[in-house]
Formats: sequence, C-alpha cells, structure tokens
Amino acid sequence: MDAMDNNEFDVIVVGSGASGATLARDLSRRSLKVLLLERGADRPMAETLSAIAAIAREFPVAEGLKATTAYTVGGATSIYFGVCKLPTADTFDKLGIDLARELDEVRRELPVVEVSDAFLPPQSVAVRDSARALGYPMKTHPMLLDTSKCPDGRYSYEAKWKATAFIEEALANGAVLAARAKVAKVIVEDGRAVGVEYRQGGTVRKAYGKKIVLCAGSPATPKLLIDAGIDNVGSRGFFCKPAFMMFGSVPGLAGRDAFLGMTECDLGNGVTLGDGAMTASLFKLFMLSNLKLTRLFSHAGTVSVAVALNDAPGGRIDADGSYHKRLAPAELDKLKAAEGIARKILEHAGARRIFRSRYVAGTPGGVLWVGEHLDHDLQTRIPDLYVCDQSLMPDVRITPLVMLVCLARRLANHLALSLQAQPATAPAPSGEVTA
Repeated sequence: MDAMDNNEFDVIVVGSGASGATLARDLSRRSLKVLLLERGADRPMAETLSAIAAIAREFPVAEGLKATTAYTVGGATSIYFGVCKLPTADTFDKLGIDLARELDEVRRELPVVEVSDAFLPPQSVAVRDSARALGYPMKTHPMLLDTSKCPDGRYSYEAKWKATAFIEEALANGAVLAARAKVAKVIVEDGRAVGVEYRQGGTVRKAYGKKIVLCAGSPATPKLLIDAGIDNVGSRGFFCKPAFMMFGSVPGLAGRDAFLGMTECDLGNGVTLGDGAMTASLFKLFMLSNLKLTRLFSHAGTVSVAVALNDAPGGRIDADGSYHKRLAPAELDKLKAAEGIARKILEHAGARRIFRSRYVAGTPGGVLWVGEHLDHDLQTRIPDLYVCDQSLMPDVRITPLVMLVCLARRLANHLALSLQAQPATAPAPSGEVTA
C-alpha cells in the first residue's frame, strides 16, 4: 500500500506477527477500522536459501549472542520451526493473567497436533535411538502443523501455521495493511497515545487511532516505549534462551528435510537436548554462518543435536533499545556439560567429524511485566498505548506463538468493548501533515 485515503483508525497495530495478525483479524471481525503496519515487505512465503536470507535479521542480545527475527508480513511465523510448547497454569501465574479460556479457544482453532514416529526422518530416528540408549529419552511434543499437507509424514513448509492466514481474513474484513512501513515513534498528545509516525517508501507518514498496540516484538517495541516516555523498560532484565547445535557426519545415512526440534530431552537443570534435524536450506545457512563450506551439501548424511538453556533474567536494555547481557559462569558450565552429552549421543549414533556451531539466542522475553510496566489489560502508563508481543513473555520454557495468540484474543475483546461507547473515529489534529 503506497498511500491511504483516510489515515484515521479505531486501532493501529504495529507488527504483523502472531499477535498483530490475531488482533487485526479479531478486531476487523467486529467491523472496527484497523491499520496493520509491518516494516518488512509483503512477499510470498518460501523456505529457500534466498527467501530466508531476504527476511531474516540478526540483532545482538548478549555477549557473543545474536537472536534472529524476520522482517516480512507474517513476522517470525515465516521462519519458525512449528514447535508448540504450550503455556501452563504456572505460566499464567507468572504472567499475572489467567488465559485458560483463551487457550481452550486457540487449541480448537489452531492445528496443535501430536506427531507420530512417521514424521521422524532417518537422521532424527538415529539421534533419538542413540539418546535413549545412553539414558536420555527424547520425546515428541506438540507441533503447529496441518498434517494433511504432510504426505507420509514428509516435511512441508506449507503445513506450518502462519500468521498470514489471519492477515488474509483481516484484509477481507476491511483491515488496511501497510507493508515496508517502519514505525519511528508513537505520537503522544496531552498525555495520551493518539497515533504513530512511520516511514514508507522514503516518505514520512502519520496515522491516527483511538488505540495503539505495539506488536513489533522485542527488537523494536522497547525503543518505541522508551522514546514515548516509558522509563523502566527492562527493569528486571530479560531472558534469551542461548543455544547451539552439534553436527556430525554418518556414512551411508539417507536423511531428508525435517521439522526442527520435534523431539527433546529435558536434563532437569534448565538445559534441553533436542533433535537438530532440519531442512536442506536451513542446513546450508548453518554451514555458511559457521564457515563450514565443505559441508554445504552434506545435509542428507548429517545428524545433529540442539542444546538450549533456560537462562535466568538479567542484563539491561539501553535507551536506544539495544540489549546487553552476560551469561553467568554457572550457565556457561551447564552448556559446556551439555555439549559433552550431545557429542556422546552423536558418537553413539555413528557420527564422525563432529563440531559445535557458534552460540545463538532466542528472541528476548521477560522485558515487560504485567503489574509493573503494563496493567492487566496490557495498557502502559500512557493511556491508549498497549503492548502485546514477545516482550512480555514470562516463561522461558514455552514457545511463544500460542501464548501470543491467546493474549491477542483477550486484548481484542477488551479493545472492542472499550471502543463501543466511543464515536467512530476521532479526527486527526489540525495542521498535521499526513499520508
């Protein structure tokens, strides 16, 4: 979208990932006027090497650690693995909001499934059997997959649920999508959030709404809040789930594309070992990023184990929105010990030429907390400014997607009710230059 005929909305949603897409879909179902802003392009989703490289962006979160996000319509659901570790009652206690009802609704709507052994390719079976033989039982967990798109359990990128499904429905309901629109700031007037300023196609634009919801994710939301005048962002630090991969070559193995992380073993000390089988495209990215050029085309003969740590909150977020953290010595010791276990599993599976990848990180969570940074309706201390994204994930042990959809559904209900008694749309302040 290059321009809007009208830049006044009931709700402006910044970010088109799982939570932003859910908000746009649910609010547009209620005939509310919604603007969905996405800094990335609106491009067809694919999982080729070039397609991943075009949308994936790294950002530093700790010493020697970078996380990866995706700048595209649909957000990180374009590159996630499909793993679905569901929130628990303990998760809701940490959050301070009971989402049990929303979780039931989401589980009925999204394709949360238990996968069978038929989905495990040869390299995954080799790792699972080796781990079990050494006393580390790996079990499958739920996935977000439409299994009808996986013939004979074969990998299919199209089978993974993506936020674009909700975005398409929102657009059909009348929502407006602005892609390649990078939000620069929240417009605050008389102490209330009234709109956003964003850059699109080299042009600075403004849009106004009664409610502004930041769903831009941990890479962008903190700075937008800080610039708006929220002064305690990241006061409890954050977690970032540091991880690495162990790779080894098995002669004669006939592996194939796989959903990464379908099986996992919890070591009981905050560290998990997971199956590292993946697609050939993602494998090439790992080899390139670790300068293993001679292994670029050895995907079919490779077994791998993913090691991840549930780290404790810590570190800080600076005024420019950048993340800074140093893992504790005890945490590094846990990762080192897990590296030894992963190596033994690969060796027992017949692997040779074993190596460890560089450390990576997950998207930061635990940045914002209900009761401190947000009220129970996810509103900041600035009226009409809300947050609904990974920044407020309270539990490092779960995967965020289902939790975010639950939060967004709850917030959409709240916003719809709060807007019922208000006029259709407030006019933009006089004298402003708009799109």
